Amino acid sequence: MWTRKMLKENAWNSLKGYYWTAFGVCWLAGILGGSSSGGSSSGGASLPSSTTEDLESLFESESAGEIIAFVIGILVAVVFISIFAMAIGFALYAFLGGPVEAGKCKFFLKAREGDAAFGHMFDNFGSGKYMATVKTMFFRYLYTYLWSLLFVIPGIVKSYEYYLIPYLVAENPNISKERAFEISRRTMDGEKWDAFILNLSFIGWEILGLMLCCIGIMFVQPYEEATRAEFYACMRAKAIARGITSEEELTGMPTLNMNYDQNNGF
Repeated sequence: MWTRKMLKENAWNSLKGYYWTAFGVCWLAGILGGSSSGGSSSGGASLPSSTTEDLESLFESESAGEIIAFVIGILVAVVFISIFAMAIGFALYAFLGGPVEAGKCKFFLKAREGDAAFGHMFDNFGSGKYMATVKTMFFRYLYTYLWSLLFVIPGIVKSYEYYLIPYLVAENPNISKERAFEISRRTMDGEKWDAFILNLSFIGWEILGLMLCCIGIMFVQPYEEATRAEFYACMRAKAIARGITSEEELTGMPTLNMNYDQNNGF
């Protein structure tokens, strides 16, 4: 059975040889993947008296029907703008963020074997790989989003059920969407809670990064990603040992230095 200590030690020892390259990959993936967000709020600000008077005169001069029509028009416009913005967000992730995420996974998988070439991040943009990657990664994003509409918790559970998909696509971009989902679902059976705790174990580092004007989080990300690559290596060995997949189907990594016993784990 894998342990958090084992994964983190392996990741840390491996990361020493390529940390700054990994830092650059995480930084660029954060930009291209559209993970940053921002906004502003003007809550608490009061309207100028002249504006208040104009609004009062509007309500006094217009009929109730016209006011209701105006409000409905505003609501409809907001809905259409929200749908348009959501569509743009989905498109950006599908055609850019998804392939970049798979490429980031490819980099960390290769780096743990000693091949830390920055260019691996863009392997899935190659001819014959790009649209297949777009399709699988888009549906992973879409299904997770739809499940998240059911009070968040189902979305979190499903995100861990689909946890291995970016790595599977990184190894074999032409794997069918159905197979990627099947392999991830079957392999993550019994592993989702432990994977959640593994991610949660980095919260101390992330809080420290937030205290350093949020910049510090970027310096922690390579360590987190390297640990997740170690986790995938364990899950890959498990999937092959149980006959869920095979070395022939997952051709993007050499034979791993990891033994898995079906009864006792690692």
